[in-house]
Amino acid sequence: MAALELAAAGCKRHPPVTRPASVAVVPPAPAAPIPAAAPVDRPRRIKRVVIISEDGLRPDALMNVLPPVHAEIMKHAAFSLQARTIRRASTLPSHAAMLSGFDVKQHGLYWNSWKPERGYIQVPTIFDAAEQSGMGAAAFVGKKKLEHIAHPGSVDVFSRSGYFCKKVVEEASQYLVDKRPQIEFIHFSDPDDLGHSDGWMSNAQLEAVRHTDRCLRTLLDATAAAGLDRDTLFIISADHGGHGHNHSGKIKEDRLIPWIAWGPGVRAGHRIVSPISTVDTAATTLWALGYPPTPGAIGRPVLEAFDPETIAASGPSRTGTLKGFLKPPAKSSDEQSSSSLTRSPPTSF
Repeated sequence: MAALELAAAGCKRHPPVTRPASVAVVPPAPAAPIPAAAPVDRPRRIKRVVIISEDGLRPDALMNVLPPVHAEIMKHAAFSLQARTIRRASTLPSHAAMLSGFDVKQHGLYWNSWKPERGYIQVPTIFDAAEQSGMGAAAFVGKKKLEHIAHPGSVDVFSRSGYFCKKVVEEASQYLVDKRPQIEFIHFSDPDDLGHSDGWMSNAQLEAVRHTDRCLRTLLDATAAAGLDRDTLFIISADHGGHGHNHSGKIKEDRLIPWIAWGPGVRAGHRIVSPISTVDTAATTLWALGYPPTPGAIGRPVLEAFDPETIAASGPSRTGTLKGFLKPPAKSSDEQSSSSLTRSPPTSF
C-alpha cells in the first residue's frame, strides 16, 4: 500500500465543529493489497496496540458495504461478527467498558454526555497501564465526552481535531508515526452520526461506513510507510450498533458489534467462534503488551485470535498491578440499573 504524505497536525483542543449537511458519495478507490502482518523473530513481540472504534457500526452494515480496506484486512485478520457491547449501549458507557474491561456498575460512567463536574472513570484503564510503565498513550476522538475515560496524566495527548474521521485520522496517524506511543485509541464518529440523522442501515449511513474505510486506509498507509505494521496489533471494533434512529441496548441490533484483530501473531482469515464482549478489548490489549490483568476486571483476552506460537511466547511479562481508582461509583438520581454482563452467547436480547 502506497504511503500517504501526511501533513503535520498540532494537537488542538476541542475546536467547534460544524456538521455537514450530508456525507458526499465518493466511489471507493480500488483496494491496494494489504499484506499479512510481517513475521518477527521469535519470541514474537507486539510493541504497540492501536484500537480503532467506528462509532455505531453494526456488523451487518459492514458486511453489506464490505468496503475494500476492511475486506482486505479481514483476509489477514481474526474476526467476529457476533461480538457484543454492554447492555448500556451508548457511546460513553460502552467505550469506558472497551478501554477498561469493566461494566458500567464498576467503571461508573453511566451517563452519555460531557459533564466535567462528574470527573473521570473510576477504574483503571489501558491508558493507565501505559502511563505507569512510562510507555506512552494517546487518544484521538470525534466526541469530547470520551475525555471522561482518560484520567489526567494517563495520556500524553487527548485530541479532538474534528468530528468526522478525516481530520481525526490525519492527526492520529501523524502522531503514531512521530511519537510511537505504546497504546493509541482512535475514534470515528461517522456511522453513529448518520445513523441518528438518517437511520441505521440507510444509504447515508452505509456511505458513512465507506467514509471510515477511506480513513482507515490513511492510517494503514502511514503505519506501513513507517514500518510500524510489523510490530503493531490493530483492533477494529465499535461501541454499539443501532436501529431506526437510535440505540437503546434492548435489542440485538444495538448490541452486536464487529471485532477484528490484525497484526503479528494473529491467525489470518480466522473467524472467531468463542464469545467476545467489548470488555475483552482492554484485556486483549494488556495481554498482548505483557501487562498483568487488571484486578476485578471482567474482560478476558481473546486468545483464539492468536496463533499457538504467539500464545506460548506471550502473557504477563510485567509485574505489579494498576494503581488506585477502584472505588464505588458516585450515585445520582438519573442513574439507572445496568444488567450484568454474561459471557455466553445470548439466547435473546
